[in-house]
Order: sequence, then C-alpha cells, then structure tokens
Amino acid sequence: MKTRMTVAVVVIVLGIAAFVLYSSTFIVEEGKQVIVTQFGDIVDDVQEPGLHYKTPFIQEAYYLEKRLLPWDGAPESMQTKDKKRIDIDVWARWRIVDPMTFFQTVRNEDRGQKILDDLVDSAVRDVVARHNLIDVVRKSNDELIYETEELERTTADRVAGRGRDDVEDEILRGVDLKEYGMKLVKVRIKRVNYVASVRATVYERMISERLRIAKLYESEAVEEKNRILGQTQKELDQIEGEMEKESVEIRGQADAQVIELTAKAYGQSPEFYEFLRRLEVLKKTLGRDTRLILSTESGLLQMLKEPGQSTLAPVVPPRTSR
Repeated sequence: MKTRMTVAVVVIVLGIAAFVLYSSTFIVEEGKQVIVTQFGDIVDDVQEPGLHYKTPFIQEAYYLEKRLLPWDGAPESMQTKDKKRIDIDVWARWRIVDPMTFFQTVRNEDRGQKILDDLVDSAVRDVVARHNLIDVVRKSNDELIYETEELERTTADRVAGRGRDDVEDEILRGVDLKEYGMKLVKVRIKRVNYVASVRATVYERMISERLRIAKLYESEAVEEKNRILGQTQKELDQIEGEMEKESVEIRGQADAQVIELTAKAYGQSPEFYEFLRRLEVLKKTLGRDTRLILSTESGLLQMLKEPGQSTLAPVVPPRTSR
C-alpha cells in the first residue's frame, strides 16, 4: 500500500514538473518571431529560432510572422489625370519589422491586412489621379525609341515618358507604416481595365493613333522612294553624259582618221578619188524614176556618153525632177 502511494506521488510530482517545464519553454520556428508578455505588458521579443524559456504561468508567448506576407486588394474604380475611368487591381507584399510596436498597435496579422486595405487603396487612388492613363498602362519606364524624328515629335505630347514601374514606386513611397511596426516591401498593379462607358472611346482612339502612325510611315516611305529615284536618275544622267562625251570623242577620232586616210588616198591617186566621187554623185542622182536635164557642157553627160574618157571635168550636180 505504501509503495503504491509512493509511486503515485512520484508520478504526480513528475507530471507537475513536466507541466511547469512545458509552461516555461517555447520553440521559435524558422520564419517566426515571438513577443513575450507579462500581465499584458511586453517584456521581450525573440527573433532567433530554437528553444527559449519564459516564466511559467505569468508570461505568455505570442507568435508573429517574420516572412513576407501577401496582401491582395479588391478592384477599385478610379479616374486618371486625363479623365479616364479605369478599374485597377493591386497586390502587395509586407512584413513585420518592429514586432513590439506591431503587437502594441495592431496585435495580429489579420488587423494588419485591414490597415493595408485602407492605406494602400488610398495611396493608389491618389497616385493614379496624378498620372495619365498611359503611365498606368505602359509597363516600362525605359526611353522610347522612335523610328523617325517626325514620329517622336508627334507623340511626345501624348507620352509622359514614365511607366507603370514609376507609378508602383510612387504608391510604395506613399504608404507609411512605421507607426504600426510594418513595412510595405513591394506594390504591383495586377490588372487595369477600362470601364464600359469609356472602353469604346479608348478603342477608337487606339485605332486612330495606329492609323496616324501608319500614315507617317507611309509618307516617310514615299519620301524615301522619291529620294532614291532622284538619286538613281542623277546617277543615270551622269552615266549617260559620260557615255555621250566618250561617244563624241570616239566619233571625232574616227572621223579624223577617216579624213586622214581619205587625204592620203587622194594624195596617192587623185584621179581614182575623183572617179569615186563621180560614182557617188551618180548613185545619189540617178534613181528608178529620175529624169535628168543636162547641158551639153555637163561633165556628167560627157561621162555617160563616153565612159572611157580620161578627162575628168568637175562634176556639177544636175537639176533633177521626179
């Protein structure tokens, strides 16, 4: 009987000791942080993972997230600077950077989400109201590269030169969470939709913009075509002029050689040359239906009457009638 009582006492003592030990320890997992309170007052915050101790029964451990936490807002309808009504959907990532301040002012992550609902939505509305629609829609803030200077001039007044990245950074800077022990790490615009009342107008403007740019390209193409054709015609005229000049020079040299050869041939045999001239005159004068009126003193008549005569009188072209 005494042995049983001793065993029961030992079991009870061990149970109490185990319960006290369990109440005096807590484990911090990786990615978690703990706020230790005593009678409702914060006495410590634990950041390091592992096994930690606290005073049992009078101290409590509250676990908070140390990792990034998601926030996804509901789509909101708002107006841009250029009076375009859009539906915009935004998501963000945030974390607890000061657990003591967070625990005192917010208490838990659910209330932190509600605070972000108000502050982020308000910041998005203010930033969007200060920007044109193109700044919200355009993804990059890189410098636009235009094909022509004319296209750059005509679109410079329509493009603000910013992008969605700048708008998101401005929203991020506009949300101050220091008083809550929170920090907004990233803000992104998930979706932008036109409301039905302006969608048709925006589509028409997009079509007109594309047609205007197409006309610019077409006019530039015509201008380039005319420039190429003009340059080609100029080169052709230059080539033809050089060819004409060279042709005239070659003809001049050929004529000079002909005259020179003719003069040499005439010098060697004037009678034969005179005979050839007479034949040439006869060839040009006599035709199938040619009638000649010759005087008796005409050398041509004498040559026709006496072909073998050696005397070569000057040939006088006769009058011809047809």
